[in-house]
Amino acid sequence: MIAILLAAATAIVPVSHNENSCVTVAVDFGTRVEVRCAPPDSGNARVALERAGFDVKAGEGLGGYGDPAYVCRVEGVPAGDPCTGHTAGRDYWKVWRVGIDPLAWRGSGTGGGPGAVKTCPGSLVGFSYGVDQPRRAPESIMPAGWLPPHCP
Repeated sequence: MIAILLAAATAIVPVSHNENSCVTVAVDFGTRVEVRCAPPDSGNARVALERAGFDVKAGEGLGGYGDPAYVCRVEGVPAGDPCTGHTAGRDYWKVWRVGIDPLAWRGSGTGGGPGAVKTCPGSLVGFSYGVDQPRRAPESIMPAGWLPPHCP
């Protein structure tokens, strides 16, 4: 019963894959979290987001990370953003990587946005709109015992 309520509350879309066969992309839309696989050779979080099949609208001007052609909308969210550049103090799509000790979401640590976050086979990246990290913890997305690979 609890599992059913949890699944309904987070609208989890399950993903089935071998942890080394793809780049796992988790997108938190605020009302649901979708998890999809991108090809293992995606190279960075921005490409992985698009190659995982998410509809991405690029913005004009600079995004929240100072990145050109920034991620403005994913699957139409947020609907009201004109995508003409980030304004200080406004929400934007954030990209997350996974750190260890403890295994948890970490800010991207880059100034270039999703295009500067490297991915490789077996890696996991997250996206969330606004200031909060994805609501699903990495260990609830990836197989038991998974650790993030070093992506050169």
